[in-house]
Amino acid sequence: MKTEQEIIKEVSDFVREAVRQYDSGHGWSHIERVVRLALYIHECENRGDRFTVELAALLHDVGDHKFAVHDGPAEIRALLGRLGVKESVTEEVVSINEKISFSKGPATGQKSDELQIVQDADRLDAMGAVGIARAFSYGGFMGREIYDPRAGLPGQPGVSSSSRNSASTIHHFYDKLLLLRNLMNSATGRRLADERHDFMVSFLGQFMREWNQGTFPGEKPDLTNNSEQSE
Repeated sequence: MKTEQEIIKEVSDFVREAVRQYDSGHGWSHIERVVRLALYIHECENRGDRFTVELAALLHDVGDHKFAVHDGPAEIRALLGRLGVKESVTEEVVSINEKISFSKGPATGQKSDELQIVQDADRLDAMGAVGIARAFSYGGFMGREIYDPRAGLPGQPGVSSSSRNSASTIHHFYDKLLLLRNLMNSATGRRLADERHDFMVSFLGQFMREWNQGTFPGEKPDLTNNSEQSE
């Protein structure tokens, strides 16, 4: 019989290989951050089974539809079955893998404590400075425009646009990332989300100021730099 630590080690090795072909924003470093966040939320909230939370956080992106065509739940069942994990734990981990994604919409029925915790952790990693870096990493991976000014944006940050397929990486903030703060399941998740959300709003304001600089009537470029200052 394997110990929980031995199981976690083998699952970690499996996941590290499974996400090797993902972009850097969804690779092993993302998994590590989600695990740390999930365990932190678990300890702060004092609910859910720690072992299940850690397994689910490790395996939440296996079979991610953005990168893979294989069956994530089937792979998880085969792996955890081989490692002797209890069937009830395995089925909860599979359920989290199936329900965690933002793109699948709200989960139907009651969310388990473990799903709430791992989902919060995954969504937190899509926010703030790390979330901004991940968004542009994935956008580049997919060949997406940084920003397409021809496609309209919502009037207020945090209000989703009508498009399900983001027109650019900047549009992705309005389609998903700015909505995440209000979707947190736990008090700890909401507390951590506040700062990250505010940072993204600040970034978008600065981005738009720089993007549009020099385009407003009456605005003149600063031509005072001489050659010595430019060198």
